[in-house]
Amino acid sequence: MEPETLTITTFWLDWLLMPIMLVGAWLTIRWARADYRQASEKETVGGSVVPAWAFSIPLYIAAVAWLIAGFGALIKEDYWEMRVIFVAFLLWTLCCIVGAAILFLSFLRKRKGLGAAGILNLIGLALMSVLMILPGLIDHASPTLVTLTGHVWFVLLAVSVGLLTAGVFSGFPYKFPRFPLGLGAFFLIGWGLSEIAFRQASFPWLVRIWKLHLGLEYLDSFPLSDGWLMAGAVKVLAGTGAIAALIIASRRRRATSSA
Repeated sequence: MEPETLTITTFWLDWLLMPIMLVGAWLTIRWARADYRQASEKETVGGSVVPAWAFSIPLYIAAVAWLIAGFGALIKEDYWEMRVIFVAFLLWTLCCIVGAAILFLSFLRKRKGLGAAGILNLIGLALMSVLMILPGLIDHASPTLVTLTGHVWFVLLAVSVGLLTAGVFSGFPYKFPRFPLGLGAFFLIGWGLSEIAFRQASFPWLVRIWKLHLGLEYLDSFPLSDGWLMAGAVKVLAGTGAIAALIIASRRRRATSSA
């Protein structure tokens, strides 16, 4: 039911998320500018099949989504909060799709494209795009099917994160695949912590983001189990490993550039 008012929450954790989202938007914009400079240099030296400005589009889209999600987290009414977060989720999905399209066009018009690193990132971005949309396509009426799909979803998410991580370590010159990599790690850690805290499957939250008519009672229909503690711990470890790999790759690339 649509509430008559829209108010701001006083919950401290929601307010803590806001500066995190702002920092995420700031870093994403910096990455977008770096990608534009990198693409401009390549365009000047040897030409490019894709305009330089196109390489910054995925990250500018992602930056806008960070801001929307940050302000959405401050809304007290669950009805409006989920609708604002849904807009951010759509933009994150668009970011992955545009990134995959840029790499695909580069691969089509130039046989070697961006090398093995480009192919790894292309597959990772394409898989991430499908994963972002998948929760909205499944039959949400069966808790068993939703839970099973959730297990498959997280396995494929780990595969996508692994491909994107391999692409970064392979020396991919652009930064825009790092956002989906960070987003995947964020999902793994966030949903893993949720499963540890509530002993309940976290995937139904993703279903609810896409199916806005579902209320909180939908989440309550999924059973509690101590097994989710172990599942959540595995997700947190995988997400933490992905973030550590991203930091190591970034530092190694910075060291290589300065050498």
